[in-house]
Amino acid sequence: MSFKLVRLNPFTNAITVKKVWTLLEQEAEVSFFNSWGWISTWLNCLPDTTQLELIINYIDNQPVCCFFLGVKKGVEHKIFNKKRGYLNNTGHEKYDDLVVEYNSILCNKNIRDQQLALAINHLEDIKEFRLPISTNFSAFDRSAMLVRTISQPSYWINLTQFEQPENYLAHLSKNKRSQIKRSLKEYETQGGARIQFAKTADEAKLMFNKLESLHQQEWIKRGKEGAFAKPFFKEFHQSLIETRFEAGEIQLVRIYTDTEDIGYLYNFIFNNEVLFYQSGFSYKQSNHCRPGLISHYLTVLSCITAKYKKYNFLAGSTLYKKSLSTDSDQLDTIIIARKSFQSYIELFLRRIKTKFYPSKK
Repeated sequence: MSFKLVRLNPFTNAITVKKVWTLLEQEAEVSFFNSWGWISTWLNCLPDTTQLELIINYIDNQPVCCFFLGVKKGVEHKIFNKKRGYLNNTGHEKYDDLVVEYNSILCNKNIRDQQLALAINHLEDIKEFRLPISTNFSAFDRSAMLVRTISQPSYWINLTQFEQPENYLAHLSKNKRSQIKRSLKEYETQGGARIQFAKTADEAKLMFNKLESLHQQEWIKRGKEGAFAKPFFKEFHQSLIETRFEAGEIQLVRIYTDTEDIGYLYNFIFNNEVLFYQSGFSYKQSNHCRPGLISHYLTVLSCITAKYKKYNFLAGSTLYKKSLSTDSDQLDTIIIARKSFQSYIELFLRRIKTKFYPSKK
């Protein structure tokens, strides 16, 4: 049995990239963020000068594993210059603000960890590998590697456990039920809260633009830049809506009353699962009106009726995600460095930094 690793420029080898990715996608358990719909849009939006490679493992001349690796040289602690590789990311913030979650390689799950370890061993010029927001990997040679893991939950609702939409409210805590009922009652003074789903790509893009306006308005008010501050973010998602709406993978939701918009949700649909990705809400001074809570609540009820199996809030430990959910996954950002004098010094400096500045990892 012969092993070969190939590194391809995805912009000059587009046909091969599509052929290999779509072939291995059939054998792997992929998330929406690793599906060809997301990946092809990403490649089309990135500049063709981006330092990105498709890594392919071949066994007996047959592809068995592939993933993208963004390659970037950078300075750590203002001292060490080294080359890093980023799994299915570029390594540049202006592009990676998209946030790829449930990140993985494309490979049969029974040999996934082994194939990643093989690839890392053969990519000798890459001194550090970063696997952002990934499903856990474990098969690393820790005698040769320093492995650091940062974990966070991904909360989700098991929709299949609710035979009727009204059963979901009964599942929630007494406090959460009270908040929802009070908010719905408040919106009744404006004709009641209602829900609308985009039916065409053009309608979805209009909703997306309104979501952006509400989102940026609120985050700028909080003194932060908001998700849409970098042009690539909006450019990518406009393209994703155009190319994937007809495939049934995009869900734009409007929650509204007779007199105003309450909020908008931007979700993905993949493998009968709804993935909440972004939002924009119309906040009021009254604490009784909870636009985010009502937007998610009404959307969850509709998803139960539509017989989706999961409503996934994706990564993050925000309280509302936990309080509305039934289950959670663990997602890990894994940093793997080859053992060397430099990597041990870096580890030592990081521990000192973490000790005195615990919020900075």
